[in-house]
Amino acid sequence: MSAPAALYAGRPPSTGSAGSASEQERSAQPRFYRNGPADVSHIPATVSLDSQNIELEGWSTSAVTKAPDSDGDYTPIIKGAQAQDYNSSRSNKYEWWAGPDEDDDDEDGDTLDAIHDVELGLLSHVTSAQAAVAREDQNAASTAFDAFIDTTEDALRPALDKCGTGVCETVRENSDGRVQGIRIARGAVEEEDWAAARRELEGVEEIVLSDIERLDDELVARDPGRPRFIDIIEYLRDAPTIGESFSVCLPDASLPGDRGSLAEVLTLDHVLAYFASSYEPDGRRTPFNNLYDPVCCFDYTDDNYIDLDGPISLHEDVARQNILSAKLDTYTTENRAIVGDGTDGGTVVSAAAASADTDGKRVFLASGDVTGELILGEDRDMVMPGDNVSVGDSGGDGSVSPSLVCPVTVTPEDCPCPLPGLFYLKRVRNDDQIVFAGGWVLDEGALFEDSVTLLFAEGPTEVASVTPEDIESDDYDDRIVEQFSRDRSRFGSALVSGAPESVADSGMMPGPLGGILEGDNDEQMADGGGGGVDILGMEAEKLAVSALDAPLVHLAGAGELSKGDKVATGRIETGVINSGEEVDIL
Repeated sequence: MSAPAALYAGRPPSTGSAGSASEQERSAQPRFYRNGPADVSHIPATVSLDSQNIELEGWSTSAVTKAPDSDGDYTPIIKGAQAQDYNSSRSNKYEWWAGPDEDDDDEDGDTLDAIHDVELGLLSHVTSAQAAVAREDQNAASTAFDAFIDTTEDALRPALDKCGTGVCETVRENSDGRVQGIRIARGAVEEEDWAAARRELEGVEEIVLSDIERLDDELVARDPGRPRFIDIIEYLRDAPTIGESFSVCLPDASLPGDRGSLAEVLTLDHVLAYFASSYEPDGRRTPFNNLYDPVCCFDYTDDNYIDLDGPISLHEDVARQNILSAKLDTYTTENRAIVGDGTDGGTVVSAAAASADTDGKRVFLASGDVTGELILGEDRDMVMPGDNVSVGDSGGDGSVSPSLVCPVTVTPEDCPCPLPGLFYLKRVRNDDQIVFAGGWVLDEGALFEDSVTLLFAEGPTEVASVTPEDIESDDYDDRIVEQFSRDRSRFGSALVSGAPESVADSGMMPGPLGGILEGDNDEQMADGGGGGVDILGMEAEKLAVSALDAPLVHLAGAGELSKGDKVATGRIETGVINSGEEVDIL
């Protein structure tokens, strides 16, 4: 028997006197984004022996993490000034690489690319100015105005002089009107006419966005595999899905005929394939198949099932990659890799541009160490750690595997285009069951030049065991949190975003960002950031941080549950009740 488990969504932090804080103070606070209510599904697995089929109880949960839209309709636990959208606190200088089939010999395309990059930079200056005007901060607004004008004169116009296409002529004509709008907004700020400044900036922003869209259309016509950045911008302004978590729970069963155990068959490599295929031009393949031969014994059938070589058949929701609402792909990640570091306090990883300094396509984490899976030369040899690492007692008999982390592209079901992401996965044993838990988060480092997404772990995954009586109680969340030994576990799987110093002060990560800040970062943070801090060799003004060792909530006593027992959807991982749907525990 097995029972549902889910990543703990996290307890809302105390907001203190946030309601009476100034707009500038509130905008400097970190933002906490939690998973929404979980969907719980019954997904039995089948073991085949000769002509007999043995059904094993199985459960899955999944939950998405959303950010607010520009009207604040979907609200994080702590939000910045005027409920600004997901883009508002970042540079908007998108850096995502366009795809593996980009034509490097297209000189006109290179020129358009350069102009497109400048336009994205101009959009970032408009966004900065809008945020400063919202705070009524004259100095910050003036800095953003100067940056917009300087970028137009020093970067945009020289690039336009090298381009003779019609779209460049349109951008050139629009550039004069945009600069004029910025000058008018500057005068309004000097007179403290904030409403007039906002109106002018809205007009400038509209023109910049229209020019980005024109350049997108031209570049996509030249390279159909390239994303339209205007689609990304608009998506991130409208309550985007920025992460998703899942769990798959199965009995920790031995297989008949001396075939090992379920856990030995379902290694992290196998489970990765159930969530992130490689969608190559000639068809669906195993993860990263374009980079090295698959290390697992499975393939995909003509009807899009995963065909596992062995006695185990998983439920079609797993085999057809239906657990997550987003589509994950490991093919379009050629230029993204992983960089990581181990410290006395744990481990931390991030995605980075692929280079000799990055650790590899997949990184396995163990406490105090980072082990990369490296591609070594043309022979495609790999270095991999063992799949099982015992980390002692955690919520009962909890031994946990290392965490697997790899770059992916992810297309949420409400998104018109793929986005860069980080996928993570671990396996935990608890209450005679195995729980595969993981998910994905948006890779801000690939989208914004001033941002870095960090995933970290400092020890074993904690597990809170709950009963049906606990779930129905008024103090359900207290009963979960009191089982955690580390204070940080109260944040659960929440994504925390903000300036490095604000994230460090939030209590989300142990110590000064887990000991990964380098050089003079402590002094920089004490001075308010100073333009960014050095994190894993990357300069960051904004961090998005999530815990790989986020705790689990697991329904206890699966073997004692009888048919007809109920667990409310959305209550296994948090005390928040959703629409009231129920799932039978068979």
